[in-house]
Amino acid sequence: MRLVISIVVFVSLVFSQKLIAQSLPFKENSKWGIIENDKVVIRPVYDTVFNFDTAGKICLACFKAKGPSANKFIKTVTVTYACNYLNKSGEKLNIKTEGADTCSVFSLGKLTVKQYTENPNYFIVSSKSKKYLVNKDLSQTLLKGYHEIYLTAEPKYIITEIKTEEGIVYTGLINFKAEEIIPYHYSGIKINNKDSVIVACSAGVGNNGDDDIYDYQGKKIKSYKRHVDMATKNFVIYKIFEPKEYYILLNLKNKEETIFTADEVTPFERDEVLLRTKNEWFVFDLASKQRKPYKK
Repeated sequence: MRLVISIVVFVSLVFSQKLIAQSLPFKENSKWGIIENDKVVIRPVYDTVFNFDTAGKICLACFKAKGPSANKFIKTVTVTYACNYLNKSGEKLNIKTEGADTCSVFSLGKLTVKQYTENPNYFIVSSKSKKYLVNKDLSQTLLKGYHEIYLTAEPKYIITEIKTEEGIVYTGLINFKAEEIIPYHYSGIKINNKDSVIVACSAGVGNNGDDDIYDYQGKKIKSYKRHVDMATKNFVIYKIFEPKEYYILLNLKNKEETIFTADEVTPFERDEVLLRTKNEWFVFDLASKQRKPYKK
């Protein structure tokens, strides 16, 4: 029986590795390409390549260039990478940028790989200090460029940032038609997709410093003077920073407030949240105020 189990496990591992390894970077004559099932899908002409995303739609292939640094006092040579986003047919991404320009060559940044691999349908590219949202069929989703773009757990909405000429960054919420849901008045936005509630924080940028709660239609429900870390339809969780950090749970029905401590709070289910204390996670029932261990 043990032998049978071992064979099954071994076959499963080999099969799973084969699936993962369907496309792999390979090196030839000091250049890199990508091979899939013994077929070259990206020719080895690049200085570095990053494999296709988990959906197998987009890869990143880059040329290395050397040039003088921008430091006028110390003359040094810096290495930069000019990259193309490619599909398995070898087609390159070409986007329209603001000012009626086009762009098919992109720089390699710290988040570049993460931004094209983490979502199965969309990825974020940078051009001339602006971010653009692109579909993985290489069609451009948002024609407008933003200071920053964040895909969220709620598939209907995108958190975006704009930067003023004074250097102030404002955060807002749009849909995939670039229609504004939450105006650009805030320093941060959080979406509780478990209860269709949106928290907009104005700390550092708001005129009155209030944090606002919105529904999914972009209607403002309530404003609060204290910092709102999270909310449901029935509860609000404040985070207090001074003189020490702690949370206050406000019951919107009876106005009762309860103090609790945690390192992190995230949505879990309706009127339940996950609390992290050091390296342990707990499910916290907001109504009963009971904790129980969280099992992934």
